[in-house]
Order: sequence, then structure tokens, then C-alpha cells
Amino acid sequence: MPLRAYFFILFLIFIASSGSIAMLYFYMDPTTALVMAFSLMGMAVFLASSSLLSLTLFFIKKIYYRGDVNLTTIHASIRQAILISVGCILMLGLHSVHSYEARLIAMIWLTLGCIEVMAQAIE
Repeated sequence: MPLRAYFFILFLIFIASSGSIAMLYFYMDPTTALVMAFSLMGMAVFLASSSLLSLTLFFIKKIYYRGDVNLTTIHASIRQAILISVGCILMLGLHSVHSYEARLIAMIWLTLGCIEVMAQAIE
């Protein structure tokens, strides 16, 4: 698949997820279905943030590598964006339950970093 197709698909995911976030924020009443509201909003935020972050990471890598990028670079950017988005959503979850334990936060980021290192070793 060419890189332009990846860019187009990731941009469409970002636009659709951002639209979903706006519609959920303005039109859904969380008092009637709190669990469904939080899960739908979490999925929409995850998809929007990871798709935008993967595009951003790819273009930063393209600048860093002076344009010498290939298909594996976009795969790595998508994987890294997903891991960063999961980490940020976990940090928001910990913040919402007022858990400010520094060792827990460090353990989450170290675990996600180890997952990335293992994925790079497999690749």
C-alpha cells in the first residue's frame, strides 16, 4: 500500500473520530448511560489522538531522516502513536481517580517503553 493511502486513511480516521467526539460531547446525556458515554468517548479520543499523533510522528521522522523514509517508518509511527495514546489515556484515568503515585506512573511508561522495544526487536 502506498504512503498516500496510509495518510488518507489516517486523516479520515482523525476527521471521523473528531466528529464523533463533538457529537458525543454536545448530544449525549451521560447521566442516562454513564458507562456507555465514557467508553464511546474514550474510543473516539483514542482513535483521534493516535491517528493525528502517528501522522505527526511520521513527519518528524521524515524531517529527521531527511526524507529517507519507507513503509516500515509509517508502521513504526502508528505503533508508537498507539502506545503513547494508551499511556496518556491511562494517565487521565489515574488523574480522574486521584491516584498520583509516581512509581505507578513510571511503571506504566516503562512497560509501554518495553513493549515498543520488543516490537522493534521483532521487526
